[in-house]
Amino acid sequence: MQDGQTFFSLNKPLDWEQGYEANIDMREKGFSIQQTEKYSIHRIVRTDELEGIHPIHEMTVGAGRKLILLDEASNVWIYDDQSRHLESLFRHGHGLFSHQAKLASLSDLLVIADSEQATERRVAVYSLSNGQTMWAVDTWQGLELFPLSVNAKLATKHTFYTTVPLDIAVGMNGSPEVPKGGRIGILQWSSAGEVVRVYEHDGHRMEEAVDVAALKGRYFTAAADGTLALLDAHLRTVTVFHEDGREPLHFKLEQEGRFAGISIDTNHNLYIGDSGYAQQEGVTERFILKYRGNGEFFDKVTNFRGRADTLVHDSRNRLYVFDRISGQISLLDLRARTMLLEGTQLPEAVYFSGDLDTTETETQWHKIRLEADIPEETQVRFSYFASDESEGLVDGDYVNYTSYLTDPDIGVREKLAATRDLWSEPILNPKDALLDAKGRYLWFKMELIGSEQKSPYIRKLRVYYPRTSLIDYLPPIYQQDEEHSPFLERFLAMFSTFFDDMEDKIDHISAHFDPDAVTGTYLEWLGRWLAITDHEAWGEKKLRELMKQAPELYKLRGTREGLINMLKIYTGTEPFLLEYFQFKQMQETSELRQLFAQLYGDNPYCFCIMLGPEVVRTDAQRLTIEQIIEDQKPAYTEGKLIVLQPWMYADMHTYLGINTYLSEPTLLTLDQRSSMPYNTVLIDVDRDKRMDIHTRLELDSEIE
Repeated sequence: MQDGQTFFSLNKPLDWEQGYEANIDMREKGFSIQQTEKYSIHRIVRTDELEGIHPIHEMTVGAGRKLILLDEASNVWIYDDQSRHLESLFRHGHGLFSHQAKLASLSDLLVIADSEQATERRVAVYSLSNGQTMWAVDTWQGLELFPLSVNAKLATKHTFYTTVPLDIAVGMNGSPEVPKGGRIGILQWSSAGEVVRVYEHDGHRMEEAVDVAALKGRYFTAAADGTLALLDAHLRTVTVFHEDGREPLHFKLEQEGRFAGISIDTNHNLYIGDSGYAQQEGVTERFILKYRGNGEFFDKVTNFRGRADTLVHDSRNRLYVFDRISGQISLLDLRARTMLLEGTQLPEAVYFSGDLDTTETETQWHKIRLEADIPEETQVRFSYFASDESEGLVDGDYVNYTSYLTDPDIGVREKLAATRDLWSEPILNPKDALLDAKGRYLWFKMELIGSEQKSPYIRKLRVYYPRTSLIDYLPPIYQQDEEHSPFLERFLAMFSTFFDDMEDKIDHISAHFDPDAVTGTYLEWLGRWLAITDHEAWGEKKLRELMKQAPELYKLRGTREGLINMLKIYTGTEPFLLEYFQFKQMQETSELRQLFAQLYGDNPYCFCIMLGPEVVRTDAQRLTIEQIIEDQKPAYTEGKLIVLQPWMYADMHTYLGINTYLSEPTLLTLDQRSSMPYNTVLIDVDRDKRMDIHTRLELDSEIE
């Protein structure tokens, strides 16, 4: 509205990259404070409050987030914490395994590994639906199995792992032991009970002979796609194996704690628990430690502080933590968290701009307009300063302002402290604000203050110059009053913004009529211009294509070509249109007259539209297609929709190359030694004699 006014616009990453950013997440359409996902407690299951079960000794997570619990009476329970449904998998006193067994879930299967000598089934797989034994073993290649831990890959039912001694000897007391130099390894099992691979590392050789019973509770295993980890809680070491054959990674845990439980998320991060006793050992803080896949310590799960005996991840990266002493299972969910600014340790970010150069000295800057989403509990602070010189004093040194503010080697805290006297008073949460600045160059600072989970989101910033005002259109008496003119100018600025918004909408009104530019309600609104009211049936993609072709389609309305083009847009395939004159001559033959009348009718003003079943899947799609035919057909004609079926049926709509194909009879080859003749019929015997399924007279059914 105001003549001679220009502005600087920052709305793309390339514009913002001219400045300096700290703790900012820059995206194509704007920026915000950086955020990350951290674990927080979502739910706690107290197993000691469940009726009818003994204290829980071990747990894992099955499909559908169901908890699988092993109590001290060797009973296995399946518990759905959402419905609070609890059921037993085996009968009481089954004697299949002891309460010291380890559990792992393979989708609909349960793996139980037990190292007790009194049990015959050292590694066994059971069905979770009925407890049926799928297979069980107690030895491998003549080696007696003593599984010390067990784990399975996330979201798989094909592979699991057991940690076992690979060398066994008989000790002085007659009990099995791992001799000096004996190996501890991991066996990879298939769901069919075959060992497909063995993982081992020299870091897990015994320095002296150790009784097998003394190894219980020492080793913990975790697995994810392509990665396998083994925690030795006694030596405080972790070994990471890779399925692609890379050299294993072996590192020592430097943090304090009594480690127990290890798990791997889908990003191959390692999580290690702490099973220390707070009261007995004087432990005040027990955290779950997070390591990167390369062995680098990354963080602590600070939102969980407690004992951990077992850690399990599910396929959605939810973490389950089991405390055997309290019987408590904590479910931790990933939630977005605002990252803290380095140096201040607050959820905030800072942006320093480069210089905005008008090329004219003593420029009176006008205002800013900021497009931003500012949720509750968050804040944006905008500060600025202007100068005719690009250089000046900063904390006693003569520097180039832009070079100093955008220097990545100078920390953000140092910049904030050194330039504190340059900036204006901050404007809080500005949308449209006047500037009181004069000079060729302008610099600004934006501080984004977030909450624990929320952050302001900056979309676009415009900085206007030179100063203009609606007061210029008033009589001189209003402009010359030095006492009241500044207030009147600020008051009129609100109306100036309103007029600017209106003119901006008028300038860009054409965008609202572009099918490729609008979405949602605007697209539906444009659709009504073409008398399209059923927007859901068309969908946005088809609706846009229809609008772009509308001028040509309306020229062809009422013609064969127009109808075919309209149906092609909706269905994505070209329909078959059959008119009376195309089969009139064949209908004159007496033996075909009845058949053609049955298939296509005998009305010379009727035509048939034939479409495949893949484009007419629902009644709603059929109704839409019939409505298109009704709207687009020529006057005084009738359109008939025929949905072709994907099979050959004599005297029905069977068209070679369309829904029917002829081929040479061939054998179904099962392998190199077995095949099946082409005339073999495959049936389900248990479904015989059932109406509308397998009812064959004189074969499996009789009429009496």
